[in-house]
Amino acid sequence: MLKVRNLSISARETLLEGMNAEFESGLVYGIVATNGSGKTTLLRILAGLTKAQSGVVYLEDNGEKLDLVTTRKKIFYYETSDWLDGNLSALDYLKFVNASWANNGADIDAIIKYWGLEEFVKVPIRKYSLGMKQKTILAMYAASNTDYWLMDEPMNGLDDANQKRFIGFMEEAGKQGKCIIFSSHQNDLLHDISDKVHYITNKKWMDTAGGI
Repeated sequence: MLKVRNLSISARETLLEGMNAEFESGLVYGIVATNGSGKTTLLRILAGLTKAQSGVVYLEDNGEKLDLVTTRKKIFYYETSDWLDGNLSALDYLKFVNASWANNGADIDAIIKYWGLEEFVKVPIRKYSLGMKQKTILAMYAASNTDYWLMDEPMNGLDDANQKRFIGFMEEAGKQGKCIIFSSHQNDLLHDISDKVHYITNKKWMDTAGGI
């Protein structure tokens, strides 16, 4: 279980105050928030990439807090296609992620087929469209085979067919026991695929649009 206790986020101003939350295995969590409300910073903190100004975030297993090395092997977060190196290919990234997080335990060929990457998987990423880059990132989540997936606007650039594929991908991952936390502006779709939806509103973490 991923636990958050008394977390506050500040930039030029306070974005989030006193967040307390628990994220359980096998559930999909949606985060609804406007731009500039702190959702990307929150995901970075949950992933261990950014230090919280106050509060704590940690993984717990059978009542025991996990150490940092173990925690980072259990969480996968790839924020944006801007992080991709244009000189590498989707296959390069899938092999790296599979080796680094899943100890080569994921079926790369099956992942490539599921996301329809066959035609461009060995092509340099600088030649990819936004949709191709986004499918590569989602395929990387499958290649990581981690217990916790953190996603920032994961449907960015996906056409209708691939949005449907994404929904199936999330549903199957949840059945496999993954804990998935993702943000989106598409509120209606979030309700369709999330077990729980949270809102960042007026600097507060809320379970509904109107109240904590």
